[in-house]
Amino acid sequence: MPLSLSDEQTIEGLLENLPLDYQQTAIESKAFLRARKIKSPMELMHLVMMYCGVDQVLREVAGNVTLLNEKITDTAIQKRLRACGPWLKMILEQMWFSGVTKLPGALRFVLVDGSSLSVAGANGTSYRLHIAIDLVSLSIVHIEVTDKYVGESLAHYPFIEGDIVIVDRGYNRV
Repeated sequence: MPLSLSDEQTIEGLLENLPLDYQQTAIESKAFLRARKIKSPMELMHLVMMYCGVDQVLREVAGNVTLLNEKITDTAIQKRLRACGPWLKMILEQMWFSGVTKLPGALRFVLVDGSSLSVAGANGTSYRLHIAIDLVSLSIVHIEVTDKYVGESLAHYPFIEGDIVIVDRGYNRV
């Protein structure tokens, strides 16, 4: 299914807020090596935004890229996204906490989220990934993979005193 107008607007809004040198850093970090099916660092970032920004699954991203450019598989999308980790970390460091390496005292901003994962050929969710990330150091605080029956719960995470936890609405259940 093609991107909706609101998804396109969301992506454009996210792109407008990126550092001016994000395309150059894609090349420097080796996230973008050569123009083939993905023609530029801007197209690569658009791909990242479809997957992370508007939360499309790999197959939807591959379908949208295929509609707009040329045929690409979800496995090829996954490989390109995997190579973007250092690049995205560079961008986030510039955007969020420029020059900040540690918060005062024992404070720590921790972002928590859960995702559904499906194995190849599955008709639904196979596993759930529960992850907590320190937003200042951009490092993983905790990661856990459970079966598909375990839902989002803050009980998965080993928080410490001073943690400021940011969650999505899936954790807003008692």
